[in-house]
Amino acid sequence: MNARSDKGASAAIEALPEALRAPVNLWIDRFTEREKEQAAEFLAAVNHYPALLALVACSEFAGNVLMREWAWFRDFALPGDANIPRGTEAAANAAGGDASDRTVKAQWRQYRNQNLLGILWRDIAGLASVQKTLRSLSELADQLVREVTRYAEECLHQGFGRLRDEEGNEPRLIVLAMGKLGGGELNFSSDIDLIFLFSGNGESDGARRLSAQEYFTRLTRHIVALLDDVTEDGFVYRVDTRLRPFGDSGPPVLSFAALEAYLLRHGRGWERYAYVKARVIDTGADARLVRELLSETIEPFVYRQYLDYGVFESLRDIKARISAEARKRQVLTNLKLGPGGIREIEFIVQSLQLVRGGNDGKLRTTGLQEALARLAQTRNLTAAARAVLADGYRFLRRLENFVQAIRDQQVHDLPENGLDQARLALGMGYADWDRLSAELERHRRNVSEQFAAIVFRGSEEPTHTEVASELANAWNSDAGEKDWTAALASQGIPDAGELALQLIEFQRSAAIGQIGKTGSKRLAQFIPDLLLTLKEKETPALVLKRVLSIVERVLRRSAYVALLNENPIVLERLVNLCGRSEWLTEEIGRYPLLLDELLDSRIYSTLVTREEMQADLYQRLDGLAEDDSERQIEILGQFQRATIFRIAVADIAGSLPIMKVSDRLTELAEIVLNKALDIAWMDLTGKHGIPRAVHEDATYNPGLGVIAYGKFGGIELSYRSDLDLVFLHDSSGTAQQTDGNKPLDNSMFFARLVRRLVHFLTTRTASGALYQIDTRLRPSGRSGLLVISVEGFERYQEENAWTWEHQALLRSRPVAGSATVLREFERIRSQTLKARVRRDRLSGDVADMRNRMRRQLDRSGEGIFDLKQGAGGIGDIEFIVQYLVLANAAEHPAVIHYPDNIRQLGTLGAAGCLTEAEVLRLQEIYKAYRLKLHRLALDEKPAEVDDREFSDERQFVTELWKRTIEQGATR
Repeated sequence: MNARSDKGASAAIEALPEALRAPVNLWIDRFTEREKEQAAEFLAAVNHYPALLALVACSEFAGNVLMREWAWFRDFALPGDANIPRGTEAAANAAGGDASDRTVKAQWRQYRNQNLLGILWRDIAGLASVQKTLRSLSELADQLVREVTRYAEECLHQGFGRLRDEEGNEPRLIVLAMGKLGGGELNFSSDIDLIFLFSGNGESDGARRLSAQEYFTRLTRHIVALLDDVTEDGFVYRVDTRLRPFGDSGPPVLSFAALEAYLLRHGRGWERYAYVKARVIDTGADARLVRELLSETIEPFVYRQYLDYGVFESLRDIKARISAEARKRQVLTNLKLGPGGIREIEFIVQSLQLVRGGNDGKLRTTGLQEALARLAQTRNLTAAARAVLADGYRFLRRLENFVQAIRDQQVHDLPENGLDQARLALGMGYADWDRLSAELERHRRNVSEQFAAIVFRGSEEPTHTEVASELANAWNSDAGEKDWTAALASQGIPDAGELALQLIEFQRSAAIGQIGKTGSKRLAQFIPDLLLTLKEKETPALVLKRVLSIVERVLRRSAYVALLNENPIVLERLVNLCGRSEWLTEEIGRYPLLLDELLDSRIYSTLVTREEMQADLYQRLDGLAEDDSERQIEILGQFQRATIFRIAVADIAGSLPIMKVSDRLTELAEIVLNKALDIAWMDLTGKHGIPRAVHEDATYNPGLGVIAYGKFGGIELSYRSDLDLVFLHDSSGTAQQTDGNKPLDNSMFFARLVRRLVHFLTTRTASGALYQIDTRLRPSGRSGLLVISVEGFERYQEENAWTWEHQALLRSRPVAGSATVLREFERIRSQTLKARVRRDRLSGDVADMRNRMRRQLDRSGEGIFDLKQGAGGIGDIEFIVQYLVLANAAEHPAVIHYPDNIRQLGTLGAAGCLTEAEVLRLQEIYKAYRLKLHRLALDEKPAEVDDREFSDERQFVTELWKRTIEQGATR
């Protein structure tokens, strides 16, 4: 049976636009072939509901679901049942039983598709307004999120028990809906924007205990997977959690306290707009907690009691961005972003809510249509403007839904093919595409007029104080050298002539020629403010050069310029740092995300500690997939770069003494190295299993140890120091192989592990390379194995090590990896330094090595002293210490305990190898040299000073060198 044998169905098909008749006939033939017993029933239904064929004609998605779900559709949706969507009884029951994820995923996806079909049917049949449709789509999403959350919670309870705080209460997960779901106006095929929060800390009471953070992280990951995973039945919802604090780099779930701290410290202007739509989905949490979250944390962040400068800058940013989008889209294809589109309406409403909502609580609503009504009631919008925007919004959102319903895709562009255009015209109730297009153009034109009148009212140009106006005029008029000099001099800014030349060169640079209107406006506001900050600077020309070098590199992402405009204190901090450090200037230019660090007022005063670094890294990495090593290394790089920046700022501010600077840089390197090793280990063991071996009939797990040498070993890292590393493993005996499906010989496993670790540490990512790695201090240098066994390392120290290698061993220490391997290294180091040093030739070897280094590396010359390699410099102090430690290690073993020069000097004094006065003087000189080196490094200068500097210090070191080493070498 087909449509042509039924007069009612044939008439319904003939009533369709010609382009849609063939697809509908084909669908009926497929349905008849598949559901022979239901075919007559379906055609009879068409007689009573002619719009049923319009449903099939408008949406391929609806046709496919209807093919599978006719019985459900016939009983529930076809009559236009007002109770759709119904509860997911099957899935809910399964959640309490023994159903698998696969079973409930299939049920939820089937339920979702059924209800989308029913919602679309009611729209096409004229049984629901667009407002009702959007609300039904949102209620369906709320319902499914609620059911999925309950199921995931039950699964977690079975594995880990229930979470309890110290008082026995059960902290709960709070699901915050954002975007259109938050506003109760979800699209037909939209992502759902969610933020996951929890109300308090605690610990699970199961056999395996979890902290609150771990507990809720597992829970939210399970929820997202249940909703988002694409199976043979499709998906429930694509879940987007990027609106959470710190976006992709932030933890997947946060406590209320963490959210509050983030909003206070890091909340941005655009996030205020996002949180206008924040709404809690009812998943059974205490209503009091929900109210507390909204009223005490979110609303104070969104709605301010005054119109601060940041609000105005945020509004200007939004104006510029929308205007830029409109200019780029000459063809009106995008319903969301195009001129007169949905986004313009949203920004009109949200901007007015932000501006006035602080003083008028009635405007604090998440729904756009409700907000429009309230804005009109409070006279923030005229009734006419409200009517135009409300009509346009309803039309655009209904059209957007039909665009997405064609194939259940999250698209916003109008189709270009005639078939899909016919589908939209039919769904929207227009005779043809031309008439629909004309109505769309009318609404867009009306919206654009309102957008221009409301958002762009008043001057679009940045305003300046009267003091800065002359500088602004010079910039905006492309002034020449004479005019710039006069303008700068009139404001009392020193070195006006030199500054003028810099400004002219900058204004004519290629970077300026490539920025758009938004960037130009931001820059025009920035330049006068920057110039005024130079009035009290000692070297204004140098500061200007450095700041402009940063600006030139970030102009294509002019949001960074906007950040400086919005936060004058950040500009002042930037100017101060640029005046004191070329290295920091370069770092900010390369990684402008570091400007975010300047927003924290504590950056100059709060000491960076190892504990804080560890906590920061944990927060950044929390929520990332364990197997996503690339993303983890990228986050590790961002963490390292930001932490080094904070240490450098504290260094410049004088809140960290030189030895503490090196301590923090060294601790940071240890943290990064250990995490990178963990990531490399997870990668490799996931593929090949864990190394095993048999020794004396016992099976054990060999491990890798990482040994730091040089400045890293001596806890004396500077800002751009390499990491000198040696790698050891303790695999021996028989059956040396990993236990995975793709087993590797242990020696090959450890070689691959080290290569992967070095790759992670040295590969340049968007955040730059973590460190440069030098492995030449390993046994036999470049010709030796990259990773060597403990036995091989000890044998080399016994039979082949040179004196210079014993010197290097003094400045070595274990920093990462297997505790067993690290203990073995400590034993070998101790025995070697005490018993294997050739003391009969020690002074000659040390003197020869130092003289060779001077000949090759010393850059001292006419009027110049090389701090590192010059006579009486750092190198001489280090060699004196190394000689004395090696010479006395057998008699005084305590002198080898520490790997760093300062504490080695202390042990030499305690052992009587140096006088107390000599120790104190050498420590004082060494610290002074190191401090100077740090300052030079921060200013990107070589390790050289005027040879008149440190003259007394150099003389003292040189005389001590002669007494201790040269005299011994001649004996």
